[in-house]
Amino acid sequence: MKIVKIIGGLGNQMFQFALYEALRKHFPEERILLDLHCFNGYHKHRGFEMPKIFNVTYEKANWKEVAKVAYPYPNFQTWRIGSRILPCRKTMLKERVDYAFNSTALTREGDTYYDGYWQHEEYFIAIREVILKSFSFPAFNDERNQKTARYVTEKNSCAIHIRRGDYVKDKLFRNICDIDYYQTAIQRMREMVSPEVFCIFSDDASWCRRHLATLLGQTETIYVDWNMNEKSFQDIHLMSLCHHQIIANSSFSWWGAWLNTNKNKVVIGPRKWWNISGAHTPISNSWIII
Repeated sequence: MKIVKIIGGLGNQMFQFALYEALRKHFPEERILLDLHCFNGYHKHRGFEMPKIFNVTYEKANWKEVAKVAYPYPNFQTWRIGSRILPCRKTMLKERVDYAFNSTALTREGDTYYDGYWQHEEYFIAIREVILKSFSFPAFNDERNQKTARYVTEKNSCAIHIRRGDYVKDKLFRNICDIDYYQTAIQRMREMVSPEVFCIFSDDASWCRRHLATLLGQTETIYVDWNMNEKSFQDIHLMSLCHHQIIANSSFSWWGAWLNTNKNKVVIGPRKWWNISGAHTPISNSWIII
């Protein structure tokens, strides 16, 4: 039996679920389960979103099954406290503190509890087609998204994701993808593929309009600012339909780029992902790092 803990926003959930799919492939004779207990009392995001968006199947671990391999925290707050003070059990595999890829995650025999975000495509790149199928978005049901989807597919388009909101004051993520990063990335993208249109995705569209206008110049620009709250996943969908991507240090736009099936895509991402010395970046080896 193997259990993957799920927590965080949609992008992080997708990474964890991708590991879950990979484990199902590597260990077809074992039960592979999800631990969803940490969503009890978790108010930072919108709960477990995967089944609300994607047509995915999974088996949920109950309290007794979790207790066999890990500490059975009933809610988010008890996990936050317990995970900091209790020792790691032999049946638990915690993500490395430097967020480096851990190949033993896919080869470890016996009962195992997986605690981490697992933000590396190496965990699931071997089953890319399975992940693409699992993470197939529902069709757009509104005219504005339908029109934008058609337009960015027809044009040589580039998505740009700017995450502000919680990142502005978060010591772990702030001041990484600053205006200098976007200036360099936009110039590099222009040199490589000459986009006809830029699509801006952000939780702070007004800031983007003020600060990106000079950088984007006369190139046509679409500010996608209408997919709010429970509809925000549609931004990832639209990002993935653009021909190219400039991403932030965010799993949200990471997936927008990774789900892009354009064989000639150019993806630019930040060299630094966290404000942690020595931490590994989840940027794909085929993408450009600046």
